[in-house]
Amino acid sequence: MQQPAKHNERRKFTRFAPKNGTMAVNSHALGPIVNISMGGLAFRYMETEKTQPVSDQLGIFLGSDDFLIEKIESQLIEDTAVEQDSTFMQTKTRQRSIQFLNLSSEQHKKLEDFILTKTQGVA
Repeated sequence: MQQPAKHNERRKFTRFAPKNGTMAVNSHALGPIVNISMGGLAFRYMETEKTQPVSDQLGIFLGSDDFLIEKIESQLIEDTAVEQDSTFMQTKTRQRSIQFLNLSSEQHKKLEDFILTKTQGVA
């Protein structure tokens, strides 16, 4: 029996599933984080007519744990439509993947602490 071909993972860092309620926020979008790593994250948001391009800074927020990392420089990697389970909803959901850029030493430490203490395993 032939082994299936291995998928070449392009990511440098392991992705983790954050605790429920962890949000990505910037001046144009707000939504739950789907996965996070030391290199970036993916989050979902509701598309509106006023949806703007992703800004170059965002924050990571987890209210239940009083956790916030602000002003993280980032770059957009991908922004795709998410298939809906039901068709009765008029809003469209999108998923944005971003890469972190130029983390300060404080941001790096906070992000590392977040991944170690506020995630629920590998995504």
